[in-house]
Amino acid sequence: MIDEFQDTDPQQYQIFSDIYHDAPECGLFMIGDPKQAIYAFRGADIFTYIHARRQVTDHYNLGTNWRSTAEMVTAVNRVFSHAEAPFIYEDDIPFDAVDHAPGAELRHWKRNGITQPAMTFWLDDAEEPVSRADYEVQMAAATATTIRQILTESANGQTVFCKGEKCKQVQAGDIAVLVRTGSEAARVKQALARQGIASVYLSNRDSVFESHLAQDVQRLLAAVLMPENERALRAALASGLFALTAKDIDELNHDEKAWERAVVEFATYQSVWFSRGVMPMLRQMMQRRKIAERLLCEENGERILTDLMHLAELLQQASQTLDSHHALIRWLADHIDNPNGNSEEQQVRLESERDLVQIVTIHKSKGLEYDLVFLPFACNYRPSNRPFYHDEAHRPVLSLNNTEHAIEQADQERLAEDLRLIYVALTRAVYGCYIGLAPLKEGRKSGGDTGLHHSALGYLIQQGEAADTAGLRSAVEKLIEPSSMAMQMLPPPALESGKLDIATEESTSLSARQFQGRSVVTGA
Repeated sequence: MIDEFQDTDPQQYQIFSDIYHDAPECGLFMIGDPKQAIYAFRGADIFTYIHARRQVTDHYNLGTNWRSTAEMVTAVNRVFSHAEAPFIYEDDIPFDAVDHAPGAELRHWKRNGITQPAMTFWLDDAEEPVSRADYEVQMAAATATTIRQILTESANGQTVFCKGEKCKQVQAGDIAVLVRTGSEAARVKQALARQGIASVYLSNRDSVFESHLAQDVQRLLAAVLMPENERALRAALASGLFALTAKDIDELNHDEKAWERAVVEFATYQSVWFSRGVMPMLRQMMQRRKIAERLLCEENGERILTDLMHLAELLQQASQTLDSHHALIRWLADHIDNPNGNSEEQQVRLESERDLVQIVTIHKSKGLEYDLVFLPFACNYRPSNRPFYHDEAHRPVLSLNNTEHAIEQADQERLAEDLRLIYVALTRAVYGCYIGLAPLKEGRKSGGDTGLHHSALGYLIQQGEAADTAGLRSAVEKLIEPSSMAMQMLPPPALESGKLDIATEESTSLSARQFQGRSVVTGA
């Protein structure tokens, strides 16, 4: 039995084919969903799956969705049955509508006492196509505003998930925002922070050495190693780690006693570093300067504090293998110059395990489920510009002659993978899903048809046909009309001023448990 077979590559399949092809006494079960084949960047090849499928006569399908509510299943079925070939390769990757699980019709969610449709499309009344930048700004604001409204209503007991008569309040951890890239994640995270909503990016593969904080720590170590070096000490004190005001820095420049106190302070840090290690030194500096207290009051402070402790651990670990304190600073400088986000020990850590809104890439969300899903940038796409594609026999071809045709074929393959990505994204939701729509400009031209049909969602909604802004709205109305109880179209909410203000319950005071048993002393 081979699970996740849709992610195989030609070499892997050839190995299994050689082993089992002439072994009729053996059973080979290849288990996989081609609609979720989204890892081409790792070497997975959908055409290998198609080739294998054509060689096998017995095909079996699972016909029940055990995750989502009945209306969510209805909405997803409607989106993908709306287009004639929802996954491009219709003969090999067909879409078969599935049934909901028994009892799923009893599950729904409510806002202010009103049962909500499972799928909501945001589309404003713009008469002209919009740029991608404007689209992202608008949808990030709509996402943050809606999440703020939901959490505020939930705190008042007005927004709940229900199963029959039993209901529970919506929590921040029940909400996921699915994105394609780190830049999309950063835009959403920033919009949420402006609304006072804490979030965590679960797909961050950046190296901790890429942060500005790593450079601040490098300046700090240089100043601690040579506190008598005026230039190094001034650079450290002026860094963001200490966050001194202009008045503080001016005082150091003109008050000799204040400067001497700073030199003595850093000489103390040097003594701790040389006697106990770099990590105890950094902790003492944090305690003396109240770094943690200050950071936790700032907008992105929890992230910075986590990175600071992470760097402290890595420095302490590296110091055990280096022969001098100067070598440790060189080691840090080398890692800042050459960060490696693929190294697990360098990858930034989660800044919190609290109940936070989750921001995650669609690739990483595969196999998971979230009660509420937001897809603010579902219309984004990046057309292929490489003349590399697969021919009718599914053989890879790099065309250096007829490049226009090759790029057109390559872009169709790109669209096919984007369609599988949007399928994965939409099927993560349990109760509801919000999707950002907009008539995106095609290139720099304005007016007329948009380029939305080149995106996966636009292809499904517009049935692969080009359309202008009015045509997009008409296509959405046509899509949701048969399933109006499960789907709706609304204008994206405008950005609201202020921040989320939810009264938190006082934390329970902690105390040690008292021993209630009997002490028994036995003889030897």
